[in-house]
Amino acid sequence: MKRLPAPLIINFVGFQLLWAAAVFGGAREMSWPSWTVLAVMLAGQWWFDPRWSKNVAMLLWGLVLCLLLEPIWLSSGLLAYTGWQHPWLAPAWIWALWLGFAVSFHYSLNWLCGRPWLGAAFGAIGGVFSVTMGMRLGAASAPLEWLPIAITYGVVWAVAVPLLAYAAELTGEKEHHHA
Repeated sequence: MKRLPAPLIINFVGFQLLWAAAVFGGAREMSWPSWTVLAVMLAGQWWFDPRWSKNVAMLLWGLVLCLLLEPIWLSSGLLAYTGWQHPWLAPAWIWALWLGFAVSFHYSLNWLCGRPWLGAAFGAIGGVFSVTMGMRLGAASAPLEWLPIAITYGVVWAVAVPLLAYAAELTGEKEHHHA
């Protein structure tokens, strides 16, 4: 039986903890829990996988997508983050979530690389599920009701996930770690 590489395990567990830290912290208007988990996750990945340049590229992809996509739902009133009033800039905990998610395409989400249709389905379903759970846990609300944000998230994430998977293919090595 093949052992899973340590960076893959660190990323998988780390991202689950990051999502929880971001959402529960965001509901309480705290960003430090998400940044702490992200820092530990990245340090752990880089300890066991010193080829950090591939991750820096994905961090940049996460920054760019956060800058481009978050204003769509914030400025349109589709989504409002708890205690956050800026329509063109996401709160810090969302930035941490974007960064952790983008880096995951070299580790626990690497199985989506080269599978754009699967990535689109995963993105659409996962995006709607994630925003719905975030709202139910108090980190955000949908001022225009749930359906408009669900449709928007489904469409946007159906494009964003295959795009991140493709970026991971461009920035990574030929070897792939499949979960």
